[in-house]
Parts: sequence; C-alpha cells; structure tokens
Amino acid sequence: MDWYRASIQTTRELGLYAIKTMVTLNSGAFVVMLTFLGNAAAQTAFFLPLAAIKASLFCFLVGIVLALIVILTAYIVALTSNPYTGKAALPDWATYLGYFGFSFASVAAFIFGVWTVVSKVQAL
Repeated sequence: MDWYRASIQTTRELGLYAIKTMVTLNSGAFVVMLTFLGNAAAQTAFFLPLAAIKASLFCFLVGIVLALIVILTAYIVALTSNPYTGKAALPDWATYLGYFGFSFASVAAFIFGVWTVVSKVQAL
C-alpha cells in the first residue's frame, strides 16, 4: 500500500512540474520577445515583421492561459472531490481530457509561437 501511495505522489509531483515548466517556457518566451523588441533596432542585423511578433506574443500568452486553466482545473477537482465517498466533481474521462488537452494545447502554442518567429526572421 505504501508503494501505491508513493507512486501516486510521484505522479502528482511530476504533473505539477510539467505544468510549471509550461508556464515558465511560455512566460519566458514572452519576456524574450519583448526584450528582442527593445534591442532589435539598435543592435541586430535582422528584420522581423510586426505581424510575426504579434502572432508569437499571442501564442505565448495563449500557452500561459492554457497552463493556468490546467492548474485551475486541478485545484477545482481536488477541492470538490471527496475521497471517502468516491464522488468527484467531474467524471474521470472529462478530467483527464481537460488535463491532457489543455496541456498539449499549451505545448502546441509554444511551438507555434517559436516557429512563427523563426520562420519569419530575415537577415538585412
């Protein structure tokens, strides 16, 4: 029984680290893009269209929001679930679909934001 509890705890911690990583990646990319804008005119020999910058910032912001939705969903499920009766606020399939769906969408938003910037950079 102790092994089962330890594996549940390990799985929970890994999930939390993954969500925190997605928030950190997307918010870090957002800050890097803003820093790039501040230094781009004076110090770089590259051109990046404004539309690509806007699209990438929007993707990173969407990635942050999606990761925060996963955190909020986990909090609500933990708050409303009762381990003694076995009742949960949401069915397991909906909970898992929400966790994995929003998590993968957050990763996709990050990848698309990076791809948008990388594909549009032009040397002067």
